[in-house]
Amino acid sequence: MNDVVEVVDRLGRAFLSRDVEGALACFVPDDDITYVGSEAGECATGRDAVRELLAGLFARPAAYTWQATSVTVHSLPGGAFVIAEADGTEHTAEGVEPFPYRITGLLSRRGSGAWLWRAVQGSEPT
Repeated sequence: MNDVVEVVDRLGRAFLSRDVEGALACFVPDDDITYVGSEAGECATGRDAVRELLAGLFARPAAYTWQATSVTVHSLPGGAFVIAEADGTEHTAEGVEPFPYRITGLLSRRGSGAWLWRAVQGSEPT
């Protein structure tokens, strides 16, 4: 379970540092990936489209991150479906603002044993 929490948090750290390639490294290395954010239009499938979406998100004035507080994992052959509740934070020039966050998605287990995202969605539960 700790390795699944780590892959959730690792993507959050890439978002905070606005590291497009670091975020993409959290996904499987092929083109069959999807990222969906919490706002309308924040949806991309395919490595180039996800790269472009992340670059746009990371160019915004605010940086975002999250840290998992609880994780539910449903095992699948070669993968897992993950639902993670998280503490999110928005970082701006004015300071840091906390907010609740939720990450859901499909993880793929690599031959090395590492977990990587195949598809992930972040949302702000209301």
